[in-house]
Amino acid sequence: MTGGHQEKDKRAGTENVAGIVALGKACEIAKRDMGKNIEYLRTLRDYFIKLVEEKIDIAMFNGSRKLRVSGNSNFSFKGIDSQSLLLKLDEKGICVSSGSACSEGNGKPSHVLKAIGLSDEEAKSAIRVTLGEENTKEDIDYLVDSIIESVRELK
Repeated sequence: MTGGHQEKDKRAGTENVAGIVALGKACEIAKRDMGKNIEYLRTLRDYFIKLVEEKIDIAMFNGSRKLRVSGNSNFSFKGIDSQSLLLKLDEKGICVSSGSACSEGNGKPSHVLKAIGLSDEEAKSAIRVTLGEENTKEDIDYLVDSIIESVRELK
């Protein structure tokens, strides 16, 4: 960057004081609500997992049921290409992923899914769903119905 010589010539410009204060307040709010949000996301996630397992016979849950981030789940759908499923869900306004956030889009099976014992085929048929505090039970119902419809179309 060109400009001043702040921070011993490591950066130019003035610190974003308002942004720094806002980040501090956001962290304070996040810490205050963290326990409640974790429990809420865990409840939604478990509801999602239960519906998928009950309603989609080709679904295979991936990973530990207990040792996972509260809003995260991962399923493989036997015989379904995850990229095709992602496109179908995207058309319905749903954003999910087929790999880890750090390796999304490289076309290779997830090394994490491979490390927990999935075959290349199982890993390439996997989607990751990450929920947030703004998601609702109605969102989960819509998501599951959309997955069912999309899987049916792709079979």
